[in-house]
Amino acid sequence: MKKLLSIMAIMAVVFAFTACGGGNTPKDVADKAMKALQEKNYDEFVKYVYVTPKEGEDPEATRKTLSGLMQGKADKEYAKKGGFKSYEIISETIDPEGSKAVVKVKMEYGNGETEEEDYPMLKDEQGNWMLDAGK
Repeated sequence: MKKLLSIMAIMAVVFAFTACGGGNTPKDVADKAMKALQEKNYDEFVKYVYVTPKEGEDPEATRKTLSGLMQGKADKEYAKKGGFKSYEIISETIDPEGSKAVVKVKMEYGNGETEEEDYPMLKDEQGNWMLDAGK
């Protein structure tokens, strides 16, 4: 019985840690978004973008539109550079209030060119970190 209680206590602690934002830091979300972008999975990428649809618009329809726009732009831009080869998360800076952040990402393209870009992040209404599309 003691062994069962110990196992249950350990499971409760593990659940508490994973339920409290496990994998939802700005860095984690940027990593998931960049992986989706690299894999040309634009529907997955926009899941990590904070979308504020206009009144009466369906948020999923807005995401679908954004996904299509991303695909067109990314395919064209990345093709010029030989494709999106790899990325590295360089840094994460969270503001003192804890509601906004900036994640710096270094991207490498097929032609050997690299560039660093800052990705602004914010927390949504549920407290999840999202890429800030600025709209």
